[in-house]
Amino acid sequence: MKFFAKRLSAVLLLAALTVSAALPAAAVSLPSIQWPFQKVEVESIDPGEYDAQMVVGTTQQLKPTVLPEDASDKEVVFASDDISIVQVGQDGLIGAASVGTARVSATAGDVTIYYDITVVPDPSTVVSDMDAAISSEEIALGDTATISVSVSPSSAASTATVSFSSSNESVATVNNFGRVTAVGKGSATITVTCGDIVRTVSVRVYIPTDGIHLNTNYLVLKPGETAQITGSVSPSTAPQGLTFRSSDHSVATVNGSGTVTAVGTGSTSIIVSNGDSSSMVTVIVNQGGASSSGSSSSSGAEGDNSASSGETVSDDPIIQQINDAQVEIVNLNQADIPVVTSEMLNALRRTGKTMNITGDGYILTIEGTKIRNTQNAIDTAVVFAPSTQENGVEFTLNGGGAMPCTVSLTVTGDNASYSRLYLYNDATDQWQYLNSYADSVVTTDTAGRYLLTNDTLTFVHMNLYALIAAGVALLAIVVVYIVVKKRYWFW
Repeated sequence: MKFFAKRLSAVLLLAALTVSAALPAAAVSLPSIQWPFQKVEVESIDPGEYDAQMVVGTTQQLKPTVLPEDASDKEVVFASDDISIVQVGQDGLIGAASVGTARVSATAGDVTIYYDITVVPDPSTVVSDMDAAISSEEIALGDTATISVSVSPSSAASTATVSFSSSNESVATVNNFGRVTAVGKGSATITVTCGDIVRTVSVRVYIPTDGIHLNTNYLVLKPGETAQITGSVSPSTAPQGLTFRSSDHSVATVNGSGTVTAVGTGSTSIIVSNGDSSSMVTVIVNQGGASSSGSSSSSGAEGDNSASSGETVSDDPIIQQINDAQVEIVNLNQADIPVVTSEMLNALRRTGKTMNITGDGYILTIEGTKIRNTQNAIDTAVVFAPSTQENGVEFTLNGGGAMPCTVSLTVTGDNASYSRLYLYNDATDQWQYLNSYADSVVTTDTAGRYLLTNDTLTFVHMNLYALIAAGVALLAIVVVYIVVKKRYWFW
């Protein structure tokens, strides 16, 4: 039987060869015959089009194609090497879970291809700019200041991670919330970091001076006479070095050791300072009066009845009003006192009295107990004008010059309706929010340009042309969508 089967196969094969040899060459090609159970192996996988970069929270569909088309096993198995970054379903839908890079594999048969996917953050949660400001650049030993930070876009504020560090922790320390504590005399730089953005603020720590105690607070001399001013500073840890300066050299001069020389008739002031604080000695020079002086610790002095109480003698009616006031608050109109001079500041600090200056739409308050520096004057004129950039009103404090102390500005009238205060930062060309405004009262020791508004400024400036282009693109997408969908409406 086996022999018969072999003979039959040989005959059939011989017949087939004979027929193919007899036919023309074009007719030799015969259709391939695939046996019912023959397995076609996977040769390759085409990855298809895909986005190698994704935004956190988005998804995309992978569409690999198994080749050849008649492969026996065309099922594709997907896997991610880091599901914390990229997750994938068995249908090929991948989702971006967190920032990073992951590899997704697609396997069919014995062939595997890879998709390298990089996940980037949502732009609305990425800080593109940051501004930092400190409530006070000068801090007394033991006191604190607060660093305020604003980021843009504002939508990134909830996810932004901000860190603080001090260049000299023996001078100032800073906690994770931007609270700066003065621990030693000197200067330090506070660095504020958010991602790749770095900003710095400077702070100087000083030892507060309780007072400069002088051997006299007034002198009455004749031309050519001399007198000696000596003093000490409390507490003992405060700077003890004293400097002396005459306000009018034509009346009296003073050298570095405090020796006063009367030059010509009149009155002047000798400013005595240790850098952080200052005091004043009034010098009166006349032709006929006997020499005399008033001790800061004595109750009287001979030879000058006008200064017998030991108070500073002055021809300035404002200073005299401060000295003579029987109450702790001196109320004045801005028209009567356009500038608070160094002598006035010294009188306020020496007496511990408070001055209220009423202007158009505001009250400027200067407390004598808060005055640390009497070298700089204060311009009392405050003009409110509508802002040309934002919704609100702007004003400039002290004409932009340095402030000698902390002042309070009570806003009255229509301007009292605003709830937020901003200070213009010339370095960043932006408004920075201040938290030193409550109940229509601005408390500050920084001169400059201020803005009162009810808006929350985020420093996001949209280009008009970009906005128009985005609107045109959106309209085009809507039109294309409607046209495509319309083809299927009547099926």
